[in-house]
Amino acid sequence: MPGMIRSFTIVSLAAILAGCASPAFLGERSQVVTEAGSTFRVYMRSGSGEVEAHRVSPELLPSRSLVLAKAEQAIAIATGCDIIPGTMEGDQAIIKAEVDCVLP
Repeated sequence: MPGMIRSFTIVSLAAILAGCASPAFLGERSQVVTEAGSTFRVYMRSGSGEVEAHRVSPELLPSRSLVLAKAEQAIAIATGCDIIPGTMEGDQAIIKAEVDCVLP
């Protein structure tokens, strides 16, 4: 039974932390965008072109390539800018990129 409680605690903590902004983007402006059934919170660093998109919608085994394509559209919608080719990286949950404009 103690192992079960410990597992539950670890899973609960991971779920809570998954909803938090990454430390690099704390206090920065963000916008929620839904693209083709996936919802992202797009964080934008003021005075730079750095962005980070967190997929916040629950999805069962999402395809990495499909999530990245949706994140690219969500970032474009949130920022009004295009992603600089070769700067997008991430997984099915957190995507980082640089856009071709300076964000307010």
